[in-house]
Amino acid sequence: MDRDTVNAIHSLYRNGEMDAGELLGRLWCGPDTRPDLDGLAVADGNRMRLDAVLIRFIKATEYQLAGIPRPDFVFGYPLSQPPRQPGEPRPAFVAMPYGPSWFHPISQLVVTTADRHGFCAKVSKDLATPGCITEQIWQGIRCADVVVADITGSNPNVFYELGLAHALGKEVILLAQGIDAPPFDVSTARLLRYELSDLPAFEAQLARAFGSVSARYAYEGAQPEF
Repeated sequence: MDRDTVNAIHSLYRNGEMDAGELLGRLWCGPDTRPDLDGLAVADGNRMRLDAVLIRFIKATEYQLAGIPRPDFVFGYPLSQPPRQPGEPRPAFVAMPYGPSWFHPISQLVVTTADRHGFCAKVSKDLATPGCITEQIWQGIRCADVVVADITGSNPNVFYELGLAHALGKEVILLAQGIDAPPFDVSTARLLRYELSDLPAFEAQLARAFGSVSARYAYEGAQPEF
């Protein structure tokens, strides 16, 4: 919907009911730009109000967005896509700095560990579809059940992707090597510290983390939240 329609919904939600001429006069200059409010607003003579179902939906969404969204955020996943079927791998998104020599072995370890625990992990670097990279990253994160973010070196691209994950209420597995004190904004998050000299121990940590990602559907079992 366009911004004028959003403004009309906002005005009606806050005021409860408004004169149609006043509402439309504020937002649109003429009949050519007046949007279709069918299904959104109810007209009662010259008065307009929001549909009761829409009001309840707005209240529920506002409640979810009053703080940082959680995994049950209604728009955390694309509602246009069909629900995942039993047996299908759970999508995961991996955000890592690309340049370091350790990128390939660590990313491969994350992907293979994810696969063994029922996840199909996509690394942001490996997105090959032509188009806008930020749009592809957004779609990859939005579809994911969990986001793995390696904040080693405080890479700005990783933190950008981590911010998108938090905005969508995604569960995050946070990784780092050689960090004494993580940045303040993520200092309270559980951090899996690893060393390149001990990858088996890191793999065991990853396995526990993937195994603790909360279930989205009942058939995925009653798992605790990570």
